[in-house]
Amino acid sequence: MPEPAHQVPVRVVDASGMVVAPAGIEPHTHVVGAALNAARMLFLGQPDLGNVLLPRACEAAQRYLTMGYTTVMEAAMPPLLAWQTHADLEQMAGISRGAFTNLGDHALLIAAVARRDANELKDVIAWLLEITGGYAVKLVNPGGARFWKDKRPAPRLDDPIEPGGLTQRGLIQAVVQAVIEMGLPHPVHLHAGQLGIPGNWASFCETVKALQGQRAHLCHIQFYCYGEDSRGGITSEAARVAEFLAQHPALTVDVGQVLFGPALAVTADIGAIGFLRQQVGGVRYSRHLEAEGGCSLLPLSYLEKDASAAVQWAAGLELLLSFPDPARMFLTTDHPNGGPFTAYPAVIYWLMNRDARREVLARIHPAAREKTGLAGLQREYTLAEVLMMTSNGPARALGLSDRGRLEPGSRADLRAYRKSGSVQEIFSRPAWVMRAGEIVVRDGQPCADTRGDTLVVRPAWDRPRGPDFLRRLGEKLSFDPQHYALQPWLAEKQFTEIACTSTGCG
Repeated sequence: MPEPAHQVPVRVVDASGMVVAPAGIEPHTHVVGAALNAARMLFLGQPDLGNVLLPRACEAAQRYLTMGYTTVMEAAMPPLLAWQTHADLEQMAGISRGAFTNLGDHALLIAAVARRDANELKDVIAWLLEITGGYAVKLVNPGGARFWKDKRPAPRLDDPIEPGGLTQRGLIQAVVQAVIEMGLPHPVHLHAGQLGIPGNWASFCETVKALQGQRAHLCHIQFYCYGEDSRGGITSEAARVAEFLAQHPALTVDVGQVLFGPALAVTADIGAIGFLRQQVGGVRYSRHLEAEGGCSLLPLSYLEKDASAAVQWAAGLELLLSFPDPARMFLTTDHPNGGPFTAYPAVIYWLMNRDARREVLARIHPAAREKTGLAGLQREYTLAEVLMMTSNGPARALGLSDRGRLEPGSRADLRAYRKSGSVQEIFSRPAWVMRAGEIVVRDGQPCADTRGDTLVVRPAWDRPRGPDFLRRLGEKLSFDPQHYALQPWLAEKQFTEIACTSTGCG
């Protein structure tokens, strides 16, 4: 007589009258790591401000969960300080999380590109991702930190980075191609050059052209859609940038929406911080990192009656409303650079209601009406477009095929909304949030204690190269390279590995 089939316990969750959707996925934020810990020191005397922009890692995780987000990606992890990033990630209970390894100024990577050794380049990338516990490759104005350390202006796309003639264009192209050949689930996550500079929309489009139709992700592009008026102030070229990006279907982008109120510039683009400080003043913190780039901090405030801030606020919304495909352009605030991620419900409200954004336009600096095209846009996002922008699109861009959709076999990361209340109330507090089949938040209150997991990739590489990488790295470090990144603790870490599509060595 055959054995009875194993009975899987069935639990019914009543979602009558609710909208059930895949949980939110954050593709770009800054909430953990050494730079954020340094920033908390800057805000010691301003606890209210620090609580908004710099919540502790555990608090950031709970705020994301409360809004219906179950996967969060830290957008910049320096290899030298990867241990601090992972110490924070482990505090982000209840969510899936990961970090992008910042390699745009790493000595070994630049040397491999300069030698035009494609196999060595792929092995360097794979080795650094492994020892840092990284999920993707991040490039921040690649080569820019070298210029800063040499007291030179930030490089443009075709300025030589190395004596042999390597340019930023060549560096980007080589790394993008290597990452594609390695089959990483997320393509190169690129922070382009000339961030925040009036007239930078043209150089941004040149960077897009340099990608040659290859798959890539460009981040916080609101900061790259600026024209320049006769007095050197910024205007919006968001519509032209959106039209240009629509012609490049292999690309995904996130917006970096600016919000009125306090913010904090946190970036490895030290040259951009230097330019910004000339404009706004304030106390800047910058740190040199051995064998790679650096990091920098600058407190900011976006004021409703300031012309530049008003244009930036409007330009982000103009980008989102001008771009036709919410599966390729995602809502972010580049937290805390543009403002807090907890403002996503307000941004969604503006996208779904043209009268709401017109109310803001009526009270802020007239530059938002005069120097952007936002006032003339009639489009209102549908619920389906909001869900595509905050869930399905980011999941696909990150290569997380098990989430972001409501299909058989998908991971049960879900959010459920009641249909009553304002748009902001609905998106601020789902009726319940489910992660991996378990309800973890109900009516804004945690109701389950789950550890969560850290997502990593481990592409194959030619392991006999390892000793040579350590030797060469050791020539540039002030400490034993055996202690670089997470190496002493790697065996103790428990990660969730996301497979690469290529398993061959370089």
